[in-house]
Amino acid sequence: MKFTWGTGIFIFLTLFLSAAGVFMVFAFHQNVNLVHRDYYQKGVDYTEQMNVDARSVQYSNSFQTRLSDDYLVIDIDESLSINIDSVRALLFRPSNSNQDIEFLLDYADSKLKVPKKDLISGRYILKVQWDMDGLRYEVEKAVNIQ
Repeated sequence: MKFTWGTGIFIFLTLFLSAAGVFMVFAFHQNVNLVHRDYYQKGVDYTEQMNVDARSVQYSNSFQTRLSDDYLVIDIDESLSINIDSVRALLFRPSNSNQDIEFLLDYADSKLKVPKKDLISGRYILKVQWDMDGLRYEVEKAVNIQ
């Protein structure tokens, strides 16, 4: 059999289409984690989020985190905790949304203990959202678990 330019084009196209097929199979099997499940809705509500962030700046130091031997302790400043209507906290992992932990705070106690056995070593972002005087507030803090 003689190697002609038609044979070369056929071999090239066969190899190219095979490589494209392998890449497509590889791409479809990749796990895609968005930061939030409701990613598009968060984009629509961005102006409201900017307003919440602007009025929450004054409370950025009202939430403190510390690690004890068995717990991650979240302390709320007492002057803030007496005025809060409801509190929701979220520990989320930027690297994997399946490891997020959401809980309600007992703001009457002004302290929350999260068992370290429920957490995986690494970086979390603590988001605390609360309602006070009919307005929503939100503070974020980075937390490193070791």
